[in-house]
Amino acid sequence: MIRAWPGFPREGDPRPAVAAILLTYVVLGITVLGFNRSPAQVLVAVAAAAALDMGLHRVLRRGPPLFPMSAVITGLSLSILINYAHGLAYALVPVFLAIGSKYVFTFRGKHLYNPALFGVAASLLLADGMVSDSPAYQWGGTYAVVAFVVTLGLLLFVLRVRRGTLIVSFLVFYFAALALRAWITRWHMPFETWFMGALSSPAFFLFTFFMITDPQTSPDSRRGQLLMAFGIVAVDFLLHLKFALSTHFFAAFACATLRLAWLHGQALLEGWKATAARLRYAAPRWALVTALASAGLAVHGSLTASEGVFDPGFRLVEIDAATTGIVGRPSDALELVDPRIQHLAKWLLSVGDAVAVADVDNDGLQDIFLTHSLKDPRDRAALYRNLGGFRFERVPLPALDALRSDPRSHGLASGALFLDYDNDGDQDLLVLTGWGRLVFLRNRLVEDGRLSFEDATREVGLDEYVISVAANALDIDRDGRLDLVVGNVMSTTLRGYSPPRRFNVFELPQPEYAGDRRMFDFMHRTWHDASNGGGALVFFSRGGKFQRADAEAMGLGEKRFTLAIGAGDLNGDGWPDLYLANDFGPDQLLINRKGASFRAVKGRMIGDIGRDTYKGMNASFGDVDGDGRPDIYVSNVHEKLQAEGSLLWMNPGGEDASAWADEAVRRNALNEKRFGWGAALGDLDRDGRLDIVQANGMVDNSYDPIYPGCPDYWYWNDKIALTHPDVHGHADRWADLRGRCMFPYELNRVYLNRGTHFVDVAKNVGWTRAGNSRGIALVDLDNDGDLDVVVTHQFEPATVYRNDGPERGWIGLSLAGNGRECNRDAVGTRVELSAAGVRGPLMREVYAANGFSAQGDRRLLFGLGAAQGSAEATIFWCGAREPQRLTLPTGRYHTLRQP
Repeated sequence: MIRAWPGFPREGDPRPAVAAILLTYVVLGITVLGFNRSPAQVLVAVAAAAALDMGLHRVLRRGPPLFPMSAVITGLSLSILINYAHGLAYALVPVFLAIGSKYVFTFRGKHLYNPALFGVAASLLLADGMVSDSPAYQWGGTYAVVAFVVTLGLLLFVLRVRRGTLIVSFLVFYFAALALRAWITRWHMPFETWFMGALSSPAFFLFTFFMITDPQTSPDSRRGQLLMAFGIVAVDFLLHLKFALSTHFFAAFACATLRLAWLHGQALLEGWKATAARLRYAAPRWALVTALASAGLAVHGSLTASEGVFDPGFRLVEIDAATTGIVGRPSDALELVDPRIQHLAKWLLSVGDAVAVADVDNDGLQDIFLTHSLKDPRDRAALYRNLGGFRFERVPLPALDALRSDPRSHGLASGALFLDYDNDGDQDLLVLTGWGRLVFLRNRLVEDGRLSFEDATREVGLDEYVISVAANALDIDRDGRLDLVVGNVMSTTLRGYSPPRRFNVFELPQPEYAGDRRMFDFMHRTWHDASNGGGALVFFSRGGKFQRADAEAMGLGEKRFTLAIGAGDLNGDGWPDLYLANDFGPDQLLINRKGASFRAVKGRMIGDIGRDTYKGMNASFGDVDGDGRPDIYVSNVHEKLQAEGSLLWMNPGGEDASAWADEAVRRNALNEKRFGWGAALGDLDRDGRLDIVQANGMVDNSYDPIYPGCPDYWYWNDKIALTHPDVHGHADRWADLRGRCMFPYELNRVYLNRGTHFVDVAKNVGWTRAGNSRGIALVDLDNDGDLDVVVTHQFEPATVYRNDGPERGWIGLSLAGNGRECNRDAVGTRVELSAAGVRGPLMREVYAANGFSAQGDRRLLFGLGAAQGSAEATIFWCGAREPQRLTLPTGRYHTLRQP
């Protein structure tokens, strides 16, 4: 009979109530509260916990099978409390540690750690940053959720386990310590932010009502409960003085460890025979758990092995500024922000350093435009003409003088996009701004016979106020002219004003009455599903002008914090689709409905495409696995409190959301333990496969060196994230970032594509410069057939790297549409290339831009490995019905014009 099993609930057992509460919360979390867990991951955690508990019980304790009620509770708890990247493997780490602790850390047959507590704390300490505790934003941050957790806890659990003294004393001690912390740091963060964060955090109340009150691991006596509460709060307070994270868990873990040591220390006084007996009892348990852990580590190592030190066949050599002539001196841009929000200026201006490349003078060499948004006004919005030999000269752009010199009135240059909007054969320039108007410069090369640009913003209909770092060009309706999609990061107007007022970070409205804080209400309202961003603007090219379309009618009505826009034909129907990478909310996959509008593709569960809760920073298209369909690489953050990592959406060839699979973990492209920004796809070693370069690093204190060293701001960010949207949605309630850092000076990555997976070879190729990088453009600056790299940095000038590649075959294609069916830039054109000895055919598509804060070389470069001689190219010109087939010699660039 199942009732005879050890662990089966008896009458009055509180565990079924606990399991019911946790299950209810998990269901709500997945469906409503934005938990970053999929049902499959929850099922794996619960099933693994039950199976491991039953297996260890059977082997070590023998007797009847264990009914895994406690293991189910542990699995559910870990599904709520732990955060890790996509896939299922990392779900097993905290489960193994939690269940294993029940059989290893015991005293007289009774485990002394709450298993979920041990699983969380040990994972944070031992999992090498691959696991974090759940970020605050997935808890909802509302008092209604807190009331739900507390009420269920009181009614169904707390009254049964007789731990009222522990709960009450812990809350009294904790809030007294919290008041002291708030008073000590009153100069740095508003007093109420501390309390509102704690009071609206279900994580805190789950810890209070369900974790430390575990009857198996908490004292029965009132005195013991009082001492336990005081001990946890005391250790928690000391950890906060060190600006530590996850202090609740570590404090309780430390107290349990002290108790374990005390009990075993006392037991040693019983004599060596008793000690030997305990060792005989513990030895097989330790041996079994160690063997299981070793097997798990071996499997993990085989999945993430770097293949040792090997020669990738190329080097990325930094070209010094004395050679390139590229200048980016520091400025006082942070001090120009409205004084009332200067404490957050470094966050608000943490993006905007961008690069765009194109051949602006039609001399065959790719030129560079740099926004250098936080640099000296003399160095901002700079166009550099390529002279050859990695030498560049500055091209005057008088039309941008006002933008460079007066951010208060014109904003900061924050992005750029070259395109031939009028199909006349030269590259025009769209300049994005933060807190300013778009600027459109028409290239007069063809008309005047010399390189010059004129401001045609109003003439072409682009005189729009934006807060933007993202734009892309695509022929939405396939009329042979390039249309534009521009993404706003933040809302261009402030909430609460009637009529709406423009949001300008350099000059906020003055208060109109006592307590007026409307001017500060512009931050994201949630951390996982923010819908108060700027959204997207859509412009159709009509008769030499751009006509703004109704974004809502076009299917782009969501108001997200858009950081990057990928555009290309994802489903092979010849119409360009969109992928919008959004911060603080789910990304958007939008399928083109033959030029009329876009249809959103959304999965049904968290973790599906269109349902992610990650922080999309970048969207790069490219055929990663060589199946002829473009995949999507999305950069993200993988740090403490946010162990999420990049997304690699593999394209199934259809439009069903469930078919898209995120394979970043399986293909070792997670960008773990990095704060990711821009990325680019290109064949760096010319082996025919697309590699990934990834920019990393948030902010340093090079512009505001107030304190010694580089104090960490992430601790304060955690406290803000705990708060209600009415708190963290207002900039004046945020802690002071001045003089502090967030994950600064990180290494960038070079992910080499090995077919089935990627290997980071950044150090192997000499890419060891740490910094706070933003955009990455891959571009063949010297026309030698390999991709060089231009990287922008928020607080340093852009850097240029020469690719010293291997002697391998290659072919480059510079395509030009006829300007009727296909735009002159040939954006949307797809090429399939075959050559003897090359697995293929290789597929590439012409994209106007392809990544965050960067526009790379529009020419198509195919690496051919050992292949020599000629190659067969099948060109599917955009808008054309039949492809063009050509046989071309390799080892050179070909300029091809559509018939």
